[in-house]
Amino acid sequence: MKIFSHREFTYYFFGLRAGLANLRVNGLQLGLKKTAGKITQPINSYTRFPEYYWFDQAIQAYLAEFPSKHKPAILDIGSPKVFGLYVAQKNPVDLTLTDISEINIDEYQVMWKALQGRAKGQARFSLEDARELHFPAEQFDIVYSMSVLEHIEGESGDARAISELLRVLKPGGLLILSVPFGNKYMEQKRVGFAGAARKTGDEKTYFFQRIYDGPMFQSRLMEPLAKLQAVRVTTVQRTRAGISRTFGAMGENVRGVLGALNPILSTIGNRSRQGIDGSFATEYSELHTARDVYGDLILAGIKP
Repeated sequence: MKIFSHREFTYYFFGLRAGLANLRVNGLQLGLKKTAGKITQPINSYTRFPEYYWFDQAIQAYLAEFPSKHKPAILDIGSPKVFGLYVAQKNPVDLTLTDISEINIDEYQVMWKALQGRAKGQARFSLEDARELHFPAEQFDIVYSMSVLEHIEGESGDARAISELLRVLKPGGLLILSVPFGNKYMEQKRVGFAGAARKTGDEKTYFFQRIYDGPMFQSRLMEPLAKLQAVRVTTVQRTRAGISRTFGAMGENVRGVLGALNPILSTIGNRSRQGIDGSFATEYSELHTARDVYGDLILAGIKP
């Protein structure tokens, strides 16, 4: 069964309201370009909406069964921060948002100040490397990481991160992950970006991400997670490859200005299926570009 709607406008309008609240409360503290970008492109890509939807669905189902006397402790590992702000705004939780980049920590701390007055939950921020987290074992009820594992460098960087995520998750806790998915395994490089996010200002190529195929998803991710219970895997497919190619060719600034189209593009071009399903067209090579076409795999399960 295909899922056609991923509540795109729910997440888009939350991001838009967050961007406007940031402008109202913080003015241009983030600088003109970033402040405007939080409004014109609150969700940075049309490909993000299915991940928001399935992560949100898993979290809400878990919270519905959570003891009401306790506030759930949630750990976000490097995910898009607007999703974390959404979770903390809408739910009575104690959320820790982490990132390996100080830039992502600093600017979203500023944004949270504009939202926390009306939030149901709490949010705090921590600079962390997913391969070596500075948290005690079994501290969190939910641990999630949206499109992060693929960027972690090192031969076993993704496996090391999984080990850490499991270590800090309580027994009975919920783990949610997503990674890129295509018809062949690829370790992509990107020009002028180190650590997947830091602009270097040069023309050198640096490791950017892994795109997993079915066998590599099983061996690199599913095998380390073999003990998880109630595992659910969802494939997000791009059914209109032309959207990725055309929109990607427009350039970063143009895509930012046209960010209001992202929920519409998602409705047209994203489809979800349960299980691992590679029956859709992909297009990518060893050098990452914004015109690449691939999907996502989303995994949720319970630690025994």
